[in-house]
Amino acid sequence: MVGDGERVIRWIISATALLGLNLALAACASSADVSPQTAREQLTTTIEESAAILGGVEWAEVAPADGGNCGDQPGQRVNYNYWYSAAPQTGRDHAADAQRMAEHWRELGMDVRVVESPSYVVYATGGPVEGLSFSTSPGNYYITGTSLCVPGDADEIRKQDNG
Repeated sequence: MVGDGERVIRWIISATALLGLNLALAACASSADVSPQTAREQLTTTIEESAAILGGVEWAEVAPADGGNCGDQPGQRVNYNYWYSAAPQTGRDHAADAQRMAEHWRELGMDVRVVESPSYVVYATGGPVEGLSFSTSPGNYYITGTSLCVPGDADEIRKQDNG
């Protein structure tokens, strides 16, 4: 039997994969001048700084930023997925937190969309990353994102990262 924690992790993985697929199908905002390491740093820094604007929430990295192929020719372009999570946030104003996140991302030059039902979710594209989402469902907070799609070979980068 799958527990609530496992369901949440599966949901996060599914949501991140779907976000990555949707972003890959969209016009890939890439830069030939950005290295894979810079793209990864931009993503993790943006997510960690975004998490910090919601004071009083203890965030944790779900897993290190994970690189994968993007674009239409595997082995030539790479991007990263990354996510942060927080324990259930009872007693917080989820609507206010979603609006705060939306405003922060607008300040970063991102296009932002807020969904209010069945729970608050903020989606953003552009700026220093390909896209981000902030979710308040089901009381747990998550920030997931995808970096810019940049020149690089995901398989080679994974080999270097894993020694």
